[in-house]
Amino acid sequence: MTSTETEQLEGTPAAPGGKGKRLRDFLTETIRGMQPGSALPTERDLCERFGVSRGTVRHVLQQLENEQRIYRRQGRGTFVATAKIEQRLDLTSHTESMLASGIQPSSKLIEVSRIDAPAEIAAALALPAAAEVLRVERVRLADGEPIALEVLHLSAERFDGISGALQHGESFYALLHSQYGIELAHADETIEAVIADERGAVLLDCSPGSALLQLSRLTVDQRGTPVEYVRSLYRGDRFRLRQTVQRPQAASVAVPNRDHAEPRLRPATVADAAALAEVFVTTWRRNYRSVVPDDVIDALDLDATAQWLEGLLAAAAQSTLLLEAADGKIVGFVRFGAEANDPNNGHIYALYVHADHGGRGFGRRLLRGGIAELNRSGYETITLWVFKDNAAARGLYASEGFVSDGGARVEAQFRTDEISMRREGTDAPLPVGSVGEVVGA
Repeated sequence: MTSTETEQLEGTPAAPGGKGKRLRDFLTETIRGMQPGSALPTERDLCERFGVSRGTVRHVLQQLENEQRIYRRQGRGTFVATAKIEQRLDLTSHTESMLASGIQPSSKLIEVSRIDAPAEIAAALALPAAAEVLRVERVRLADGEPIALEVLHLSAERFDGISGALQHGESFYALLHSQYGIELAHADETIEAVIADERGAVLLDCSPGSALLQLSRLTVDQRGTPVEYVRSLYRGDRFRLRQTVQRPQAASVAVPNRDHAEPRLRPATVADAAALAEVFVTTWRRNYRSVVPDDVIDALDLDATAQWLEGLLAAAAQSTLLLEAADGKIVGFVRFGAEANDPNNGHIYALYVHADHGGRGFGRRLLRGGIAELNRSGYETITLWVFKDNAAARGLYASEGFVSDGGARVEAQFRTDEISMRREGTDAPLPVGSVGEVVGA
């Protein structure tokens, strides 16, 4: 056995129930009773006390460091880390959450401004495209320590005059109740991992590139009216979230085969851009080799495609519907709007179904959903372009009433023949539930 092999064996995790587990249990219990910054026994002391190798000790310490229970300093030793602030995922304000944890909350106002609503914010708050919103940026503090950077967006018309109270550090949720008589009902919240940029690092007193938790919340009142859209960046080293989850009733989860659970049709948002890009790129790479030149497909870049789709989703000129499976995976999408050359006509700009989900009728459902929305917007004539050699797509369109109108083109980026098709009338058959889901969204 070589020395390298010995080091690898010593560095592997200890078996459950062995000395490594007893060492971890000891350290975990010891940490609970120590103050942040307190020194732990040295690696040599732990090796001798528990009769384990240096590799096993280092492995256990690495686990605890990854969990941010401890931190190590070269040449100085191992120390107890500051305990993370824990917050439950409930519809509560920063003030309420901190007080419930025995922590003194406060805020530092960075900026209050009145701006034209960006497309994403206007859509989230159900505001007209030209509406103004209040943008409030604050650093949230816990016992005087910065833990979150929050950007809050509100309807400027509905909450005109609230800026002064927020500048004095009053709780926004308390103001909603006391000054506006608004009772909150529920919120949709997403959580994702991001890293701190230079400005965020300064405001949060952390290093650029540090791990942050980004929480985006859209809150609705009891009348179903959106109240706030807020995006908060929490320090990953100081914060963690807790949520109690329950299994749904048996009847709602008794699906014989999850792969065949019916996806739901819903409008796409900017947040869906990456998932739509994955559908687009995967479909082209696996299904379009015989339709367009290989170098066109090989040049596709997932990140660039996501940025392109994000711009389209943020714009108001076109709409996008997607099909979302029961597990949250996006299986396809259709993009539609007014025809560029003749705004009196509707136009299907794109229709894609993920290569893993073909042959299940999802393309037809998406197409019918796009047709229905265009018809509802007053378009009786709907046009589209399709690659001449894409026989499957041409067959789908023909079966839903599209006929070739003689138009032809070859776009430089694709170098492939396309033909134009159109459909007249508003008599498209629709799948059960599809339009209702869109209208009710």
